[in-house]
Amino acid sequence: DVILAVAQGEEEPVDVTDMRLRDAVALIRGKKGTEVRLTLRRLGLKPFIVPIVRDVVVIEESFVKSAMVVEPESGKHYGYVKIPSFYRDFETTRNGGNGRNSTDDVTAALETFNQNEMAGLILDLRNNGGGALTDAVGIAGLFLGAGPVVQVRNGDGDAKILQSYNKKVAYRGPLVVLVNQFSASASEIVAGALQDYGRAMIVGSEHTHGKGTVQVIMDLDKSLTLRNMREYMPLGALKMTTQKFYRVSGDSTQYRGVIPDIVLPDRSRYSEYGERYLDYSLPWDRIEAVEHSHWPSVDYADLNAKSQARVAKNKDFIEIQRVAEAMGERIKNTRQSLLIADVVNERDDLQGMSLNRHGATDDMDEEADDELKKPVDEELSATEKLIKSVLEDAYAKESMAILDDLAAQQAAVASKKTD
Repeated sequence: DVILAVAQGEEEPVDVTDMRLRDAVALIRGKKGTEVRLTLRRLGLKPFIVPIVRDVVVIEESFVKSAMVVEPESGKHYGYVKIPSFYRDFETTRNGGNGRNSTDDVTAALETFNQNEMAGLILDLRNNGGGALTDAVGIAGLFLGAGPVVQVRNGDGDAKILQSYNKKVAYRGPLVVLVNQFSASASEIVAGALQDYGRAMIVGSEHTHGKGTVQVIMDLDKSLTLRNMREYMPLGALKMTTQKFYRVSGDSTQYRGVIPDIVLPDRSRYSEYGERYLDYSLPWDRIEAVEHSHWPSVDYADLNAKSQARVAKNKDFIEIQRVAEAMGERIKNTRQSLLIADVVNERDDLQGMSLNRHGATDDMDEEADDELKKPVDEELSATEKLIKSVLEDAYAKESMAILDDLAAQQAAVASKKTD
């Protein structure tokens, strides 16, 4: 749908066709309980009006989701926690209220699991673009306990170490963190800290996004107090980079991102997503490491070799790799057929896989996916739907196999120590 006009209740509608986005949004938003009327254009229909009574919009998909997943063949139980973003209700908290935040939600999810039954935990940070630094530190602390999590350096070169003060580790078992090229900023801080401590296996795309900088918005109307400037207002704003993130190892998350311990095939492999593909992005560098503890070491080469052997025979990953190569060729070849049948066939070939099963990105053409055209089973609860999607996700299933390998290694090490 395209929004053509916005009316406040019975008032005359205002044309928003060429209006700036934020101005149009300002017209649509308003006091809870009041009415706004949107004039919409939909393909194949004449423009029509939709009246909406305003209310607080809560998008549950933006909050932490979790479930205990039973793998059908082995019968083993795995915890699964999806963090879409590192959210925090700062306004409610500032006013003395108990604002919702991702740290508390992840803590609650871990408490619902019977950790004695769990063969391992999957922390899914795919497509997580970041959020509150407070929660990145807090969530990392749930798996690390007390200690440094990230360094933040300003333009003067002074670095501040942000610490977790968690005295208790919320979960000590085998842990896999799923990432992709759309895991950015706070996601990279969490993944990088867990990797530096040797606490988790990082699994996913060849690299994360590489967003290791902090920006602030400077309102020039407020910042420039020169005489006679009012006649030139509004002056706009400047977005300025003021700080840079560094891992406890001293490595920056900027540009390079976090390199997973185990790299899996990715249909977006040849797409240029990340800071490294942006003009004038700041380069990777490193500063002095900070002292931090290390969890018992594992044989990364063995875990990687076993994973790659499984992936090479897995039909889902074989198809993902095929589509990735086809998309790579399509990116190189900029010539496009003018025959609609050719265009549709090419689109179906490149995008006709199940989004969920293959961990695809949110910006794909969902209409092209046959799986999404099937009716949704409305009788399933939200948790049941989540479990179903995890069991259909090739990346999650491989993560379960990696957790088994990791647990076996850890058990063998523990057995030798006992002997």
